[in-house]
Formats: sequence, structure tokens, C-alpha cells
Amino acid sequence: MQVADVLALPACAHAEIVRGTAADLTRTVRLAHVIDVPDAQSWVRPGTLLLTTGLSWPREAEALALFGQDLARRGPAAVMLAVPHFFSAFPPEVAGALAESGIPALELPWEVPFVEVVQQTHEFILHAQADHLARSESIHRALTRAALGGQLSDVAGTLSEQLGRVALLLARNGSPLIPHTGLTPAPDPALARLALARPGTAPRPLAGGVLVPVVLRGQREGGVWVAGAASSGQAAAADAGPQAGPGHDLEVRAAEHAATVAALLMLAQQDMEVLEARLGYAFVDTLLEGRFTADSSLHERARRLGFDVLGSYTVALLVLPGALPLLPEGFAQREQATKRLRGALISLGAAPLVSVSLDHIWFLLPQSLSAERVWARLGWQEAGNSETVPGMVYGRERLGVAGVAQSRAEVLALAAYAQPGQLRSYAEVLVPRALSGDRDAQADLMRGLLEPLRGARGGAALIATVQALCDTGFAQAEAAARLKIHGNTLRYRMDRIEALTGRPLADPATRSLWWLALQLGALELGTPQPSQL
Repeated sequence: MQVADVLALPACAHAEIVRGTAADLTRTVRLAHVIDVPDAQSWVRPGTLLLTTGLSWPREAEALALFGQDLARRGPAAVMLAVPHFFSAFPPEVAGALAESGIPALELPWEVPFVEVVQQTHEFILHAQADHLARSESIHRALTRAALGGQLSDVAGTLSEQLGRVALLLARNGSPLIPHTGLTPAPDPALARLALARPGTAPRPLAGGVLVPVVLRGQREGGVWVAGAASSGQAAAADAGPQAGPGHDLEVRAAEHAATVAALLMLAQQDMEVLEARLGYAFVDTLLEGRFTADSSLHERARRLGFDVLGSYTVALLVLPGALPLLPEGFAQREQATKRLRGALISLGAAPLVSVSLDHIWFLLPQSLSAERVWARLGWQEAGNSETVPGMVYGRERLGVAGVAQSRAEVLALAAYAQPGQLRSYAEVLVPRALSGDRDAQADLMRGLLEPLRGARGGAALIATVQALCDTGFAQAEAAARLKIHGNTLRYRMDRIEALTGRPLADPATRSLWWLALQLGALELGTPQPSQL
């Protein structure tokens, strides 16, 4: 209770504040005590409503002033003197010393029994505490019921409704977890981050309210903020010492319980996410390893996880930096990278079809989502060649379940070319793989260039044209003479080659690829090329 509440008691109906003194009537009263012994000030504790007749007080002005200063240092809530008897009025020397600390000096008519003031004060305090506990229990039950809904928004809404104040759940970065549209503005995220960064789990003031950290597995995952809940707690702490800080305030107590409930909900959600991720890992492994069958349960799981058995997918791979076997730091890094990847896929509207194995994180990209968009959303391209972030490689788009298994083998061959902080496609590493003796890459290189020509009308003539161009260093007049055709015919054939392959013959890289593909084709057939004779 406050001093103003004491003055409103029936027993204090005729009590008066000493005129000419400044008094803080909001000071907290924790108990009422009658003290009329010598050295009365030594018996006073912070928050005490001191009732006295002044029997043991000094009578000299100088001594009264010193006594008043000593009494003020003890921090009573107020001093109530019975008058007139030992003193005709409240001594101005004592009243002035108390007023300097904002402590009210009160005069109570002599005929009012102290016992009535003490009894009514303590009854008020006990009733207030009982109401406080009853309300605290009601809020506790409401928050517990809200937890059964499984939604963090229910917890914040219930806390706000019970307290009649704005209550928000803040994320680790200080921003609201749930959209806030109230009149009271949310705390500045930068200030919230600083408040959450403070050591310990105790409540801390923030933006005129109080912030209680939400701690999960030893890590701060955010906080519960209640608007306007810090002032009373801070005043109590200043008046009554550290034991009476914000933790004894109803709003703070409710916020602490809400933080516990929020942590339990987050823990349940994380465990559910882990379970769902593991089920997803097993399903993706089934696809990658070619074990997907016509079993109805697998098709139902595919539907639930967002995989289209008739759709086209690109298999992609994140390769973590560092050597095997993975150390605890490596497992933590893999977990963080996987979580980041799942978040990126979901934010781009794709099902998080992900699996992990040692230092590899596999995932599937639907036809509507490019690897470049995912890589940009992950934000690792800014790291360059940093050795602290994964590298990413991806294969060619393929159709259906069989295509996923086929693409997995293709991408596995690319893992050795994954560089930290870089995105590389199948096409980008095709030539290095072919030059290193990779037979699959060599075959793909030849197929990619020669098959479009072989399947076209007059394909043999088109291949012979490319061969002549390569042998003559792409000198068109010499190539036409070697082929015994007109220059216009040569240019017509070149246009058809470019249209069929999608590669301009004027590009030096394309010319090199053609030369390499023809050399590989000759080696496969055992036929020497003119350039080898």
C-alpha cells in the first residue's frame, strides 16, 4: 500500500500532513510499527510507517535536526506523530529533514489509538496481498490454459488481456514475433537486443515497461515485454532495497510465467520441427537412393511433405567446409546451415525437401525455383571464398522419381568441385571433369553437342561442317573449300548448328567445347583426327 492509502483509512480520517513540507504520498508502506524507545531511528526499516508519541525524541532544536536527518536516512515510508502531548505540533526541524527526502511528516490526533492505525494498515496490506496472490493465480491459470492451444500468439494475447496492458513476445533480434497493431508502440528492436544481451535471466526495464528473457536450452530465444510495468517495481526497489525489485510486482510475475510458458511452447515446436525434419530426411533419402516404390503410404507421405511424383526437380547439394569426421562444432554448423536452408526454401514457397549426411546437405528444387534464387536468399554469396560457409552445387533438372535418383549420382560427382561461398552448376564443372578423365562428364559433353546434330536432318553434314571448322581454325573460306561447298551453304549450316545447340560459334569457349567434343568422340571411335595426323 501507499501512504495515500494510509491517510484514507478510517483511523486516519483526521490525520494531517505537516504544512509547508513536500511529501511523496506514493511511497510504499510495508508495515506499521509503534516506536517510542530511545534511539528510535535505529529500529526503523525501509517502508516502515512509524507511529510515535515523540516520548524519546530530543527536545533541543539542534538535536532534533540531527535526529531528523538520521531518521530520514533509515528510509521510513512516513512518520506519524501523535499531537498534542509531548509535542504540541510536529517539530519543524524533524519535518524539514524528512521533507528533504520526500518522506511525509504526519500529525495524528492524540485521542486516536495507535492500535487502530496499525490494525487497519496491516489488514489493508494483507487484503492487498491476498488479492495480489488471487490475481496472480488467476493469471497463472489463464496462461496455462493458453499454452494448451500451442500458439505463442495465445500466450501474448492472454497476458495482455489479464494485465490490461500491451504484452508482446519479442524474437531474439528484438522484433515482435507476432504482428503488433496496438496504440502503444513496440520497443525499438535495437534497444530490445541490447536489453536481451545483458547477462542473467532477471527482468530488466525496457521502453517504459519490463522485459523478461525467454531462455531455452541455456540460450535466449527472445523475451516477454509488458508495457508500463517497470515504474512501480523500480520505485519499490529504490525504497526497499534489492529484495523488493521488479520480481515482486504482479505484472513482472505474470511476465515471468508467460516467459516460461513461451519457452515450453518453443521447445515443443522445436522438437516437432526436429521430428518432421527427420521424417523428411528419411523420405528424401528414399528418393535420392532410388528406393521410392508404388506403395500407397510413400505416396501419401510425398503428398504431405510437398513432393510431386510427376514433377520436375533439380537436385542440389551444400558441402560444408572442414575435414571429416565432423567435430561437435561441425555438427552445430551443419544444424545451423540446415535450419537456414529450410527457412530459405519455405520463404520462397518451396517444400523443405532436405536431407543430411556427414558434411553434405541435400535438397530438391521444384521446376519453379532456381538454384540462383535459393543461393541469393541464403546470403552466402557475400562471403566470397570464406572458409566458414558452405559451397553449393546443383545438377540438371530431371522428371519424376527416377530423375531424382539419377540426378543424385550426377550431383555427387560435383561435390569435389564445391568451393566455400560459391555456387556452381553441372554445366560449369563439366569441362574440368571431362579433362580430368571423368567418363560420365565426357559422355555428357559429347551428347550435349553432338546429339542435337545427329538427330537433325542432314546431321552428318552438320557434324562434318563443325569438324572442318575446327580443323581450319574456324577459317570459313578454307573450311568451305575443304568441304567443297559454297560459302553461303557453309554459313547456312553454321546457322543451323547454332540454332540446334543454342551455342554461338563465334564464341571462343564454344569453339573450344566443339574441339574437345570431337576429340573425345574420335577417341571413343578410335578414329584419328586430322589434327592428330
